[in-house]
Amino acid sequence: MLSILIPTYYYDASRLVADLHRQALDADIDFEILLLLNASDAQSLENHRHLETLKGVKLLELPTIAARSVSRNFLAGQAKYDYLLFMDCDCQTVDNLFIERYLPYCQGDNVVVCGGTAYKKQNPPAKSYYLRWAYGVKTEEKSAETRNLKPNAQFSTFNFLITKKLFLSIRFNELLKNYGHEDTIFGLELQERGVAIRHIDNPLYHLGIDANKVYLQKTRQGVQNLKILLEKYPNHQELIDNIRLLRYYNFLEKTYTTFFFFCFYSFFKHLMLFNFNSRYPSLTLFNLYKLGYLCGLKYQKQELTDE
Repeated sequence: MLSILIPTYYYDASRLVADLHRQALDADIDFEILLLLNASDAQSLENHRHLETLKGVKLLELPTIAARSVSRNFLAGQAKYDYLLFMDCDCQTVDNLFIERYLPYCQGDNVVVCGGTAYKKQNPPAKSYYLRWAYGVKTEEKSAETRNLKPNAQFSTFNFLITKKLFLSIRFNELLKNYGHEDTIFGLELQERGVAIRHIDNPLYHLGIDANKVYLQKTRQGVQNLKILLEKYPNHQELIDNIRLLRYYNFLEKTYTTFFFFCFYSFFKHLMLFNFNSRYPSLTLFNLYKLGYLCGLKYQKQELTDE
């Protein structure tokens, strides 16, 4: 029936696993929960070891830090059931019906269902964490109706169900070693195969909000991954058509203004960073920041930083 797959990176997922285990028992289904401890230290192992007493829960370990794509591919290879439910470790169920809402879709072939992402609004985080929270609330928290307008472009690895056979026929692209856009390329691969993604309103709360500095570092890694994809992905135009940042970059390339935009980025970068660390971060500036960073990668071989 259902394999629930959760990769962890130094994050205590004990409460999440216990909640999912209880919901799966209540649903009276055959299931397993595979928790991957990715290069975890002794404390992380200790935090999760008690979960092995729960029927159907299994801890897996990798000795070194593996990329997000590698971790998910590894988990899928270990799963024993026909339907795979992937989720990030830093999340929380919204209610007691999370597992139950997915069960009607556990039938047939070529099933891909995304549940969505939600953020708690009652207590916004401290200013030093506000950028990631604001970005999530304004761009990631979307209804199923909105996501279904462009279903493949809205694919997210945060919370999704897929048939094991279909997943193993595609797998996540392990060319991407750092954070970002493995979900983008997976959604496009599904689109090329004619597999339609179904979006439903079954979100998980995203709890692991990165500090601004960490999130900006991950953002730069994501832009680097985009550059790799732009150079090596065979369907170059499909990437541009589906990713707004690449559409803007392609326009700058065609109008020979890439260098001028990079100069603009370099001049105003520190003012942008000041805004990102405020209580009122501008997502328009954030998009310009990403575009300027992408332009800069064309002119500097080494990774650009904000140091």
